[in-house]
Amino acid sequence: MNLKTKQFFSNLPYDLSSSIAVFLVAIPLCLGIAHASGAPLFSGIISGFVGGIVVGTFSKSALSVSGPTASLTAIVLSGIKDLGNFEAFLLALLIAGMIQTLLGILRTGALSAYLPSATVVGMSVAIGLLLVIKQLPHLIGYDVEEFGVEEFDITQEDVNESYHDPHEAKETNSLMLIIHAFRNLQSNVLVIGVISLLSFWIWDKYFAKKFKYVPASLAAIIIGTGSNLLLGHLLPGGALSQDHLVTLPVFKNPSELFAHLDFPNFSYWDQGPVWTLALTIAFASSLESLLSVEVVDKLDEENRKTPMSQELIAQGLGNMACGLAGGIPITSVVVRGSVNASSGAKTKFSAIFHGAWIGISVLLFPKFMNTIPLASLAAILIFTGLKLAKPAMFKLMFQKGYSQFLPFLVTVVVTFFTNVLIGTFCGILVALVFVLYEDHRTAIYREERHGKFRRIVLGENLGFFHKAKIKAILESQPSGITLEIDGTRTLHMDQDIKELIHEFRKNAHRKGITVILGGIPNMENDIESLKKEMSESYQKLLKNNQEWVEERTAEDPEFFARHAEGQAPQTLFIGCSDSRVPVNVITKTNPGEIFVTRNIANVVSVDDMSLFSVVQYAIDALNVKHIIVCGHIGCGGVRAALQGKATGLIDNWITHIKDVYLKHREELDALPEDKREERLIHLNVAEQVVNLYKTGMIQNALAKYGFPEIHGWVYDIRNGQISEVDYKDILSKELGGLYGYPK
Repeated sequence: MNLKTKQFFSNLPYDLSSSIAVFLVAIPLCLGIAHASGAPLFSGIISGFVGGIVVGTFSKSALSVSGPTASLTAIVLSGIKDLGNFEAFLLALLIAGMIQTLLGILRTGALSAYLPSATVVGMSVAIGLLLVIKQLPHLIGYDVEEFGVEEFDITQEDVNESYHDPHEAKETNSLMLIIHAFRNLQSNVLVIGVISLLSFWIWDKYFAKKFKYVPASLAAIIIGTGSNLLLGHLLPGGALSQDHLVTLPVFKNPSELFAHLDFPNFSYWDQGPVWTLALTIAFASSLESLLSVEVVDKLDEENRKTPMSQELIAQGLGNMACGLAGGIPITSVVVRGSVNASSGAKTKFSAIFHGAWIGISVLLFPKFMNTIPLASLAAILIFTGLKLAKPAMFKLMFQKGYSQFLPFLVTVVVTFFTNVLIGTFCGILVALVFVLYEDHRTAIYREERHGKFRRIVLGENLGFFHKAKIKAILESQPSGITLEIDGTRTLHMDQDIKELIHEFRKNAHRKGITVILGGIPNMENDIESLKKEMSESYQKLLKNNQEWVEERTAEDPEFFARHAEGQAPQTLFIGCSDSRVPVNVITKTNPGEIFVTRNIANVVSVDDMSLFSVVQYAIDALNVKHIIVCGHIGCGGVRAALQGKATGLIDNWITHIKDVYLKHREELDALPEDKREERLIHLNVAEQVVNLYKTGMIQNALAKYGFPEIHGWVYDIRNGQISEVDYKDILSKELGGLYGYPK
């Protein structure tokens, strides 16, 4: 015995028991949907049989079960009416199956991967809610509506014309139906319904693991049917009337059964409405099948995925068979698949067996089938609906954010009040709105502001709908800046965007803006103009130098001779690299009076060998008496640390400032946002002073000489003022009392 045979026999008990549960639910669904579709009742049975045998054989879905679906009733009803007879409709269905098969061969099933998960989940939740409210009247004995109808609104075709029990006037929607159901409650049906509900719950909770080959759904039907028979024996008139039982056609012999078969009329093949209807059925049933399989795959504990194109081929072959044998359109159906999954099915043989049971039941034991209470089947579907529409699902989708929750909610609401196809379509539209919004928002990957220099980093894929966003940002740029438009991340740029950038660059001089392009495909800088500007700025430096030399020499002929003898600075200045902090200018000192080193945000880090080489030279060789750590208002490094944005290699420095922020987070977070940055600049200077005091070379110098003295400054670029930073509290907490440190 090979491996596949062993697996078949090991799964057989599960698949057989599950197939019986699905088959018992499918029978009334097939009959009800056929009636609601305006087709012969037996056409629903044919479709259920074909959905199991044909589709089950060719499909590679493990748990999906196919059959007639309530979502296509409107299409079938109007199609039969428009074509004038059922035989012409069957030809359209045959052609629809051929189209579906072709779609599968062309691998269009792969498009299902583009279905938003939020709409798929929303569809399953909506079906769950509909199952609960649609089955509640059947649970308490108001079976005026055909079993298996899923739409919220009720049409005349949805009503059971053979219903004998007294009932209210015509209902137009499901809420009205529920109200009337409680007014016309049948006590014996309610008893059977409650017994079936309790049987399902108790079996699923206490006996399912022990009797693993008997699913709770099958136990509920057996107990419900037995209870009905017992009521009939114990109480006069206690048994349910045929209005509340499955009503399967009874045939005296096979020839009578075959007399109920209808066949397509091929003389209509050249009629336009036939082909229009065929296309409508093909696309509608294909979409619903793909959606349903997506939902059922999520119920598979083994996480198996169905090949979608193969599923279209299987559905197409099934609809071709239905068209040839007198059935109505079939799709993969969430309700049947959910019952199949919850009943413990392991493989697709459950779906095939369920089709076989449908055929056998019609031929061999229709009278036994007609003893099954609809209330017991309703109990199973209510539990199935509750599993599909768990309240926790709403909370889970809400936690994922509005981009997931709103498409989900729209799908649920619209599906609930219309049907699966319309609901899913609306959900997809809402999901697309969020996709377009997010895509529009990411037209600009990053916008950097570095004083008079700004950079706009473009996104990866830029289409015409990004034009408004990019245009608004370009037009918002202030006058007199240098603007780089960086397209190195861009993989695709629409011609509209290129023209927009070209026009902006051409007119930028009117606002005194210099535009530099970087990495934009098929667009280059104005090299001649740029080179001219670069040459002018460079030559200006040389010219300024000559003017300065002449001015200095005229003022003091010995100026350069004295400076050439050497330097004797008394102060080491550790500042930020920002060019707006000119040390000699703001301190009104001459060259040689201050020894200077700079880095991003005046950070003192033990990892910075360059900095400490300068510090050591300043102490050992220059014997400086003061060290100044100077920050400044408007520090880009501090601002980047507060914003938490990635800045490339600068992050190596920003990390130190983030540590300062975390250390003083309670104080900083209590400040207004406009004061937080300035306070962090002062705290950063204080912490860097303390870092200097911690170093061995400062300790040694203090022990040996009693100096240098370390100071903290903040330079205000807005008014040129220098303020001293008080670092003594921080220093005393960390180093206070140790030799050589200020107390």
